[in-house]
Amino acid sequence: MRNTKWMVLCLFIGFLLAAGMMSTIPIYMDASLQRMLIKDMEQYQLDNGKFPGLYSVQKTNQIGMDISSQQALIDKLVSDSDSRIGAIGIASENTKTTLIDDCLYIINGERNGAELSTRLKLIGMTDSLDHMKIVRGSLPSSSPVDGVYEGVASEDALKTLAINIGTTYKVVSLAPGVEPYYVRITGVYEQKTDNDTYWAETLDSYLNAIFINYDTVRNDLIPNGRFNAITVSRRYSLDYHTLDMNRIASVTAELEKDDEFYKEAGYEHEFNVADIIGNYTERAEKLTRILWILQIPAMVMLAFYLFMVSQLNVDRERNEIAVFKSRGASSLQIFGMYAAQSAVLGLATLIIAPFIGLALCQFLGVSNGFLEFVNRTGIAAKITGVSILYALLAVVVFFLTTMIPIIPASKLTIVQYKQSRTKVVKMSLWEKCGVDIIFLACSFGFLYFYTTKLTDSIAEGTFEATGELDPLLFIFSTLMILGFGLLFIRVYPYLLRLVYYVLRPVWSPSQYMAITTVCRSQGGKERFLMLFLVMTFSFGLFSANTARAINNNISDRIYYENGADVVLTEYSLSTSEDGGTSEFIETDFSRYENLAGVDIATKVLVNDTVKIRNGKNGNTKLTLMAIEPDKFAQTAWFRNDLLPIHWWNYCNALVESRSGVIISSGLAKDAGVKQGDVITLKWGGNDNLDTTVMAIVDYWPGLNPNTCDFAVMNYNYVRARTELEPYQIWLKMADGATSEALYQSIEDSMLPLESIKDSSQMLIAEKTDPSLQGMNGALTLGFVIIMVMTIIGFLIYWILSIKGRTLQFGILRAMGVSFKEIIGILGYEQLLVSGVSIIFAFIIGGITSDLFVPLFQYMYDVNDQIPPYRVAAMQADYIKMYVLIALMLLGGFAILGAIIRKININKALKLGED
Repeated sequence: MRNTKWMVLCLFIGFLLAAGMMSTIPIYMDASLQRMLIKDMEQYQLDNGKFPGLYSVQKTNQIGMDISSQQALIDKLVSDSDSRIGAIGIASENTKTTLIDDCLYIINGERNGAELSTRLKLIGMTDSLDHMKIVRGSLPSSSPVDGVYEGVASEDALKTLAINIGTTYKVVSLAPGVEPYYVRITGVYEQKTDNDTYWAETLDSYLNAIFINYDTVRNDLIPNGRFNAITVSRRYSLDYHTLDMNRIASVTAELEKDDEFYKEAGYEHEFNVADIIGNYTERAEKLTRILWILQIPAMVMLAFYLFMVSQLNVDRERNEIAVFKSRGASSLQIFGMYAAQSAVLGLATLIIAPFIGLALCQFLGVSNGFLEFVNRTGIAAKITGVSILYALLAVVVFFLTTMIPIIPASKLTIVQYKQSRTKVVKMSLWEKCGVDIIFLACSFGFLYFYTTKLTDSIAEGTFEATGELDPLLFIFSTLMILGFGLLFIRVYPYLLRLVYYVLRPVWSPSQYMAITTVCRSQGGKERFLMLFLVMTFSFGLFSANTARAINNNISDRIYYENGADVVLTEYSLSTSEDGGTSEFIETDFSRYENLAGVDIATKVLVNDTVKIRNGKNGNTKLTLMAIEPDKFAQTAWFRNDLLPIHWWNYCNALVESRSGVIISSGLAKDAGVKQGDVITLKWGGNDNLDTTVMAIVDYWPGLNPNTCDFAVMNYNYVRARTELEPYQIWLKMADGATSEALYQSIEDSMLPLESIKDSSQMLIAEKTDPSLQGMNGALTLGFVIIMVMTIIGFLIYWILSIKGRTLQFGILRAMGVSFKEIIGILGYEQLLVSGVSIIFAFIIGGITSDLFVPLFQYMYDVNDQIPPYRVAAMQADYIKMYVLIALMLLGGFAILGAIIRKININKALKLGED
């Protein structure tokens, strides 16, 4: 290891990145779903006013149960419920046992010689005094004082029971044979802290209750027959923040057993959020599948990298290995020596990798797209036992990968090794087996059968969208990229020879040397490098196009559905005379135009009760949208590829012909009308409105053609001829405007809003979904890690190439080749090896994207995809990759330049002359 420390370091880096990537799967899944669970629980509490972690087990008994049965029941209920909580495995912040006797009356006065009484609950609750704050009086004694039991009550309970602090009252039980006893109120309590989950059931159920020390109830009142435990309950305040989402399946399975268990035991059970937690089992499985799928290409490349580095390491030591073999060492001993080396690296990796995975999860948590990051609070990730198991799995798999090159090397003696070096390997094993052709045949065959099956199922109406990424698409797209990459390095030497012979008369000496060096290399180290470059940038381009298509279509769907950046709906303020019709009151519209961050505001009337009347198909119901054409064109969001011409032209038509109408193609078909026809619209108490069809369109901002037929008219024309109706306010926000500033401005202006649709916030909610965020992060992470591997492989190849050609450089210098020309040779070799590989990588990535990315639209129901799914590459994605390529090449040249400067060229020159 000391002699090849740099190669061992490269192996170690590969181990760390591989195991670190694997460990991100359980860490990210746990952290992201935990965040979503907390949000769901908080929303549940807001909607229902109940603490979501309350887990309650209760038994209601008949009055008059004997003492021993009561004591046994209490102990059994506590034991049974504790065993179930232990099986579920969610930690409890607070646990308490509550005993209630509500078959009591407290004598709180008399009238005309008769006692006055009020129904009373006497309660013993474990640890209750620790969670109470005594606001008046003092804590009760833990034992009777002069035969009187002491307790505390709330202010509301004092009023309900009509009792006073410091007074002793007689308590009468409805149970037969129970003598009256006395209770003194020593203090008034209230909840110690506002957010104490101990009181998760709230204090509202204790409005007629007096609390007595729990031990007093168990050890005195019950044994003396004075207390009937009518209600026995055990309550747990489960801390859902501690739930390990990697255990969600087992937790859900245990929760599903609860109903049957408690039913058989005769207990009442309540855990209202069991269904919410249960839903996370499917979400956890889905997210785990997505992360596994997306890491397939990166894991394949890491396996190639580790194999390559291990192969290079073994090649450098094959002479020593052969000497060991010749001197009597067995193949097993040689294998064991290298296995021990990899085992040391694996052990160190197992210790460090989970922490790398933890850091990479923060990387995943702030991803917003492929190579896109936002200033978002990172996820609260932590290392789990499952993450260590994943790291161990990666170490074992990649340990075996690094051992493969050792097997053939450990079998050769020094003589056999020297003989093997003289053999010319004309074709690699994978070339003989046609692995590249097999991969391409599999991927193209899959494409054919997959698309055929989809087409048939859609035509038959049996297609069902799963809503998640299909792993087969990633597996076979990776196979296609790998197949094309192998095909490229198979045919490239022949293409290079063709270019060499065609342009041989015009080559300069440095160009001639470069092309002959690359042409003569068969199965050399540069083939690994070329495959790395092709795979890296092909996969990067495919990842960019995949993420861009999915993210853009989610954004398109949200903005199309809403129609604009922000859509506001006012409460309908109206006035009416006695017995008359109601009239809508319009507020000052300028208040919306003056809101913080608003660039343009426009009125949009949407009425879904309109009917079209014509002489062909009778009445057809439709949705009418009335717009201010100029403002609407500047405010609304719309994709330019949805209509034959730019959609602003349709808005201009409504300006030029104020009485015109634009209708949907569905309406034109249903009503049997065409462009130029006059149609009549009718709604409410308005007169018939005659209008001419100016255009027929398939799509329009904010209107879904699959759910409604629609018509679009000029708002001012409609307003002048019909009653004033409530309208929506559509806002286009200025660049840099924030939703927070807008909301604050709305609050300050006290606008009477019924609803706010904020497209940017809806998009943020979508992009913080663990599945989408995990996809974006995993694609980016996979590309970055492969890029790191490629840079290391790039440097390894060129460093070994230069160091191994010192004699060649010396001979060239002795022949009169200048130092500048030697640098030129290396530059041309870079172009032929790296440059051509990168060019072909973009071609292969583009082909794979064109074939596979459109298939991701079938994650969703095709009929619900409004606007239609679109695959569109963005220049920004290519620029990012160009920058990374430039940095890689510049960094490589800088390091190579430093190495060349360190070579003693004069010594090499003398060696060449000799």
